[in-house]
Amino acid sequence: MLFNKLFKTDQKTASAESARAAKIKSGKTKVRKIHVKVSTRDLRVGMIVTELDKPWEESRFMFQQVAIESSSDIREMQEECSFVYVDYDEDSLKAAKKKSRIRDNGLTGNTPKVSVQEELNTTSQVHSLATQAVSSLFEEMRLGAELNGTVVRQAVSGCVESILRNQDASLWLTRMKNKDVGTAQHSMNVSALSIIMAKASGMSTREMEDIGACGMLHDVGKTRLPTSILEKDGPLNVAEHEEMKRHTIYGRDILLSTKNVMSGAADVAHCHHERPDGKGFPNNLTSDSIPLYSKIVSIAEAYDNMTTAQVYREAQSPSHALQEIYSKRGNQFDEDLIVLFIEAIGIFPPGSIVEMVNKEVGIVLANTADKLRPRVIMILDSLGEPAAQRVVDLSRLETDREGAIYQIKTTHSDGAFGINIDEFQRAGLRIGE
Repeated sequence: MLFNKLFKTDQKTASAESARAAKIKSGKTKVRKIHVKVSTRDLRVGMIVTELDKPWEESRFMFQQVAIESSSDIREMQEECSFVYVDYDEDSLKAAKKKSRIRDNGLTGNTPKVSVQEELNTTSQVHSLATQAVSSLFEEMRLGAELNGTVVRQAVSGCVESILRNQDASLWLTRMKNKDVGTAQHSMNVSALSIIMAKASGMSTREMEDIGACGMLHDVGKTRLPTSILEKDGPLNVAEHEEMKRHTIYGRDILLSTKNVMSGAADVAHCHHERPDGKGFPNNLTSDSIPLYSKIVSIAEAYDNMTTAQVYREAQSPSHALQEIYSKRGNQFDEDLIVLFIEAIGIFPPGSIVEMVNKEVGIVLANTADKLRPRVIMILDSLGEPAAQRVVDLSRLETDREGAIYQIKTTHSDGAFGINIDEFQRAGLRIGE
């Protein structure tokens, strides 16, 4: 499968990690599983599909094992197969069914879904105003003011509402990099990516708001660092590097003394550089001692940093960043959460510059049910010349002018082929159907 090629994993590992992603919140391991062949009409939430009635490579599924977590998962499986082989146990079926009802019909289910175009117009304003507010807040804190938790809560609340309506719009905005509000925008991006992960794991709206606040404030301790370190063009020396690491302690202290901010935010600020293998800082914690929210924020932060140009290196493409993060699973990052993150944002996240097999170039607009075949707006023709913008839905196996099915060959970082995501959006890039 393309996922295995992209992330250099074997069949057994991909299957095991997909199953573990369904267990993140409970932390429980299924026992006494029943393995049986069933009609897809008889699938129930809580079952884990381990075999299809056709080769996995011919299906839309990213992993060679699928956890049935909602009615939409059942419908997707029914569209692909007549029968499958499943593993399950009765206790898991009951627990998963209850969780599915909350996910499908609870607070998140009451939020109306809109198109990427409709939501982008709204969320652009939300993100812009929130970024400016956070930027001003951080600047005031550098001058000695106290953290205003109400400002953070208001900014996060708007992001959560937007992500519940259409998360691809928020993913698109994380690809836009405004140097004038770099620190604040990074905080907003980490917040949005953390919220998307929380949504994918089935967390409630309140939990999504909590982790969004944690993501937004994870680096608040940097407001106590000297600008000579924060704005240094070259590499930090040993003393500067040690002082930089202290932002985790500064952040914890700030948040412990701040009102109207989720209490766990202090833990995230303190622990977001800890690693499952015990090689992180400031306390060399191992996986079991690192808070869940810290593990989530650490992945979101790493991804945004990798896809943003730094003084010492160019930005990586989204897919290359995902590949690097995946390669560090179990060491630098929690391996279950890595799989969840990739499933949540897609192999080719919105805003990715992609080159087709036929050499045409486009930008990913939105994910589809098939994570390997997103909707793409074509920008350049096969000769590298500007082309009339048109939307191609790869999941519908649309063909080019030669009759060949469109297929993504590789991804490129922002700026490739002269394509700047931010400039294209500001110039009126069409993102509708």
